[in-house]
Amino acid sequence: MSEYYVYSTLTGSQAYHIYRNGGADLPLVDRVVMVAGGANVADKHFVTPKGVVTPITADELELLEKNPVFAVHKANGFITVEEKAIPVEKVVSDLEARDESAPLTDSDFIAKDQKPPKVVTNKKSA
Repeated sequence: MSEYYVYSTLTGSQAYHIYRNGGADLPLVDRVVMVAGGANVADKHFVTPKGVVTPITADELELLEKNPVFAVHKANGFITVEEKAIPVEKVVSDLEARDESAPLTDSDFIAKDQKPPKVVTNKKSA
């Protein structure tokens, strides 16, 4: 059973690598903790979640807290960790809305005083 929940507004899933020292001072991957992405990306049902949640164990949280990339994502407001399951929409409302890899929307163009591109469909005539 999960003891903690990582809430994320990152578009892509993140594989946080935990390294150990190998021979000749070369770092070797010891463990990988995956945190789900998918915020701001429409799924096959055309639902676009504002954030996602990944259940993790206390062990994994301890490893993540030592990971510098996880620390940057947390400091920049894309990730938060909670001890109990809370509705995703409630938690992510306090996080950064989207990262730089999120797909562009019409409002992105309008905000820059540009016209949104027109969608072109290829219709075959019979």
